[in-house]
Amino acid sequence: MNTSASEQSYPVDQARRALGKAALHLLSEMPYAELDLEKIITAAEVESDLARRLFQDKLEVVETGLANFDTDLAEILAGDIAEDHISTVREKIFEGLIQRFEAYRPHKAAIRALNAASVSNPKIALIMVNRLNHAMAQLLEVTGGGSVGLIGKMRAKGLTGVCLTVLKDWLRDETPDLSETTRLLDQRLKQAESLATSFGLIPAQSQEQPTQETENDSQF
Repeated sequence: MNTSASEQSYPVDQARRALGKAALHLLSEMPYAELDLEKIITAAEVESDLARRLFQDKLEVVETGLANFDTDLAEILAGDIAEDHISTVREKIFEGLIQRFEAYRPHKAAIRALNAASVSNPKIALIMVNRLNHAMAQLLEVTGGGSVGLIGKMRAKGLTGVCLTVLKDWLRDETPDLSETTRLLDQRLKQAESLATSFGLIPAQSQEQPTQETENDSQF
């Protein structure tokens, strides 16, 4: 397959990242309805023909932006956890959730725009929930709190539910250290842990003193 000059000068993966980042940035400045592919292409400074070969519509670009952002967060968290030999799995998960809310703070306006648009466009809501669920699965994997099969999926969905119950409060939280979000997240996570234990999704044991044998089957 021949490679076009534009693809040689602007690698495809770089173009995808630039377009996704631009879409999230623009959503911080305008409603979703005002966003279009041309505006994203202009903001990203990507060659138009290449961009239109990569994406068919603006929602695909937005989803890519969210996916790239979450992947980068997972890599950062994995690096932090690799150096943490003290915290329990529960503490690592909690810290990972806080880091996620902190990292998304500059994109609050974009999340608000997507939430508003999802009322009339269920596909947006589905994409956002699926992205969040995937991010929670990544978080569980890097913290050692994941599991295979149905139980693993249920744990990820449980964390997704926790995040969604805190989302509105996070959007309103203007404290410098996200203290209100932190308080509510800890509260909701404890509630989710209790429920998950009753359904056998996590073991009914304390996380305060983790051991080598139990850490991989820890609570979320």
